[in-house]
Amino acid sequence: MKGEVQMNIKNRPEVRYALWQAYQRKCSICLEDMFNYSDLEIDHIIPEAKFKDIKKVQEIINKFNLPLEFNFNGLENLRPAHHKCNNDKRDNELPDEITVRLLRRAKSKIKDVKKYINKFEEEAKHALNIEVIRKQLNEGQITLEEYVDRINNYVSDFGVEDYKSFSANRKFLRYKNKTVILEGYLPIVGENKGSCLFTFNSFYIRGTNISLNHKEILSELYLGNNTPLEFDLRRFIVAKLDEDNFIIQLGNSRFNLNYEEVSNLCSVIDKFINEYVSALKGLEEILGCKDFLPNYYDSSNYHLLKVNMNLWRKILEFSRVYDYENGNTKWHIFDASGNNMLKIYIKDDTEIYNRGYKCIIHSFIEDHYSWTPSDNVWLLWTDMSMIKEYSIKEYWTVDYTYNWLIKELIPEVIKWTSTVKTNRFFKWKKYNEGLQNYNYYFEGEVRHINSSDVKNRKKLKEIVNELQLFYSTNGYISVNKEEVRKIYKAILKSFQKCKSPDYHYICSKLDINSMTNNPKNIINYLENKIIQYDGFEIIKFYSSQFDLLFRVLYSNLTDIKDELEINDIRDYLELMDWYIKEFNTEKLIQSYK
Repeated sequence: MKGEVQMNIKNRPEVRYALWQAYQRKCSICLEDMFNYSDLEIDHIIPEAKFKDIKKVQEIINKFNLPLEFNFNGLENLRPAHHKCNNDKRDNELPDEITVRLLRRAKSKIKDVKKYINKFEEEAKHALNIEVIRKQLNEGQITLEEYVDRINNYVSDFGVEDYKSFSANRKFLRYKNKTVILEGYLPIVGENKGSCLFTFNSFYIRGTNISLNHKEILSELYLGNNTPLEFDLRRFIVAKLDEDNFIIQLGNSRFNLNYEEVSNLCSVIDKFINEYVSALKGLEEILGCKDFLPNYYDSSNYHLLKVNMNLWRKILEFSRVYDYENGNTKWHIFDASGNNMLKIYIKDDTEIYNRGYKCIIHSFIEDHYSWTPSDNVWLLWTDMSMIKEYSIKEYWTVDYTYNWLIKELIPEVIKWTSTVKTNRFFKWKKYNEGLQNYNYYFEGEVRHINSSDVKNRKKLKEIVNELQLFYSTNGYISVNKEEVRKIYKAILKSFQKCKSPDYHYICSKLDINSMTNNPKNIINYLENKIIQYDGFEIIKFYSSQFDLLFRVLYSNLTDIKDELEINDIRDYLELMDWYIKEFNTEKLIQSYK
């Protein structure tokens, strides 16, 4: 038996607490719950009266087959009990079989009891630390935020800014600075919708996680990206309460951040959104779909063109006649199985194509629920998730499929149909060598401007018109002064080549106060504007001003009677390059949003 130092172990607060917890806060005598901690007493399984008599100790050890070092005042002989239950038991000796069972149970509980003793001691130390920290707070040695961080063991700083990129099946990015971590998946071929997760270390939302899906990333994070905070163009910044207090909304979460925290948040968002947009552009480069709109319900399908329903039926009929199993001609390339879809299948390797499916085209009725159903149907390019390569030899890209449709398949179907007397579906035209195929199909809206396609004044005017329409519907934007300067340069260049410019129109759109018919006055005005916007400072500019400037440019180009030289066209395109890129990016975002 151990020495006297062990005599009072049952009265130690950590032992009392640990026994109470280890026995699930129940009395070990009546087995009832012990809700009131003050009602707790610690009972000796072998009563103290028995082992206080040194002569009886050996007898007890032999009787219950106990080890010689058995500690009668140790955990192996203690159990929790109600005050009343313990008082009723007193020093009464229990039946031997019950004593053996209780000793065995006490031994099995020792590990749990020691665990709770350690927990009690750690919490006691923590309580002492809290008192020290509270004293520091009261004496002004630490701030309230530091006080809360120390109590909750928070790390108030995520550390220095870093960037990590992990690539497996899809690209994973991680950005970190002092107050926020942003982790996100970028869109890739086969899964063109990414996502991201924010983890905050700001005082009021410490440890909070907020996730955004693909649509929320494009809707909430893109608008106003890479713009100065003071321009107030970022959608996720709901309000500025004062110079150091902002209301932020990400997804369904709304919270407050100070200026430094908002700046850190903008920093990681700008980096992420740049990569996200680049990933979308890279995806479209692989699929060859930058000129085509993704389908609203499934963005992995792309709208090729809209055709008359009768023409679509004839295309399907043509594919059934020229099923690949029915012959070996150039047009026996269809798999006619399935319903309401066009499947191009090459059954043997050739110099142009490898064996296998080249494309699958589905139909889509845009206004299916309209009161006036359309006679037209969209043809959708459909991706195949198992495809790893997109090319002429493998699975066709979107643009290659489109060109194949309008240049090869549709003319062939029209020709084939016109030779079948019983299958007239065009009342007013039949096939001939000069047939204009666009009478039977039309495309959607302009989604991408390709400067390399512009070879004449007409095409240039079309681009200017698209830019004018684009900027007529936007609000404030962030722009480099040099880009504003360039558009005035383009207007000046075009004005100087006008034969009979519309002075009234030009003066009204440029907001020239005094109407003038003197070209020198307008030239002076434009030259002053070019000087005014000299430099590379980022400014906040109302897009309706661009709307007016492009209107003037369009008017001037219309008045130029002679065809433009190719070098002049290149000059105009170079001056408008930033606006074209902005147009293409905005259309990209709108398409996938």
